[in-house]
Amino acid sequence: MVNGGYFRKYLGCFLFAFPLALIFGPLNATETQLIRVRRGDTISYLSFKIYGMYNSKIADLLRRENPQVKDIDLIYAGQQIRFPAPEIMRRTLTEKTWKLTEPEKRMEPKEARPEEKPMPETRVRANQAVITFLEGEVQVKKAGQAQWSPARPNMILYEEDQIKVPAKSRAELILDNQSVLRLAENTLLTIHKLEEETATQKETARMELSLGKLWTRTAKLLNPSSRYEIKTPTAIAGVQGTTYQVQVGGDRSTNIQVFQGMVNVYNPFPAARPALPGKEILPGQPQEVTGPGEVPGPTPVSREEWTKIVLRQFQQVTVTDQDISSPISFDVQKERQNEWVRWNEARDLDFQPPERWR
Repeated sequence: MVNGGYFRKYLGCFLFAFPLALIFGPLNATETQLIRVRRGDTISYLSFKIYGMYNSKIADLLRRENPQVKDIDLIYAGQQIRFPAPEIMRRTLTEKTWKLTEPEKRMEPKEARPEEKPMPETRVRANQAVITFLEGEVQVKKAGQAQWSPARPNMILYEEDQIKVPAKSRAELILDNQSVLRLAENTLLTIHKLEEETATQKETARMELSLGKLWTRTAKLLNPSSRYEIKTPTAIAGVQGTTYQVQVGGDRSTNIQVFQGMVNVYNPFPAARPALPGKEILPGQPQEVTGPGEVPGPTPVSREEWTKIVLRQFQQVTVTDQDISSPISFDVQKERQNEWVRWNEARDLDFQPPERWR
């Protein structure tokens, strides 16, 4: 005869372990799909294509589902990877036992800012950038660290992290909002801000391209006040739902080419012109309006003479320390003879993720 107290204790442990087994145990064949790895695929890239997202929780689940894979960071073409069905993954990630963890916030000293409880409508969550493709000897420097270290596929980058792509190398990053950045050889990029206000879905992404070439395809931002900006030594490119290329030369000049959509190019060093002696204009003071005159043709203007220009599809502009050229059209077919452009457009065509989960 079984002791009643012992039986109840055993039954309680079993009932507690049973739901955990559903979450952490291997799934049956009807709840998973087999994906054959192609050249250039990584676990994180496939995860974005299947689920529209990737994080450490998804990585842990894929490890459990694929015990035959020694290292999910080193998969190879022809290998078969088992992925839980999207509805199973969604349900698993929303379980209470799978509470998502955010990266540690960099706290300011308490005396620098009084402690306040943020209002729900202004609460923000940290976003991330995932390395979904690597070729060559790419390096990263995490925020607060002095040394560079080798990058690896599926590595997650946060604010103030840097990525450096040397000669004969390239890399791809995908943000939480499914925007894509691809870095050519001899490129240095810093991630300054990645965040989203949870209630308003206002997103802010700011990157700095110090040197090299960057191809970016931005996702459609849900809030019109969202910002996605690439800063260079001589310009700021701000976009929404656009595909374009930015190149920074050794002389700090910036060349921007738009392949789809529109790009706003801003002057990062606006300078107010001083009023002429005795000609100071006060607010509200009437001014003399000059009559019509001949409009000059397109010519470069000085750095101080422009605030913003709009580039449309198949247009480009060059910005230097001294001036900015007028927008001109470029031959897209000629550009597509470049292997880098062809690779990016093929990659863009392949990357068609489902709607991201909120």
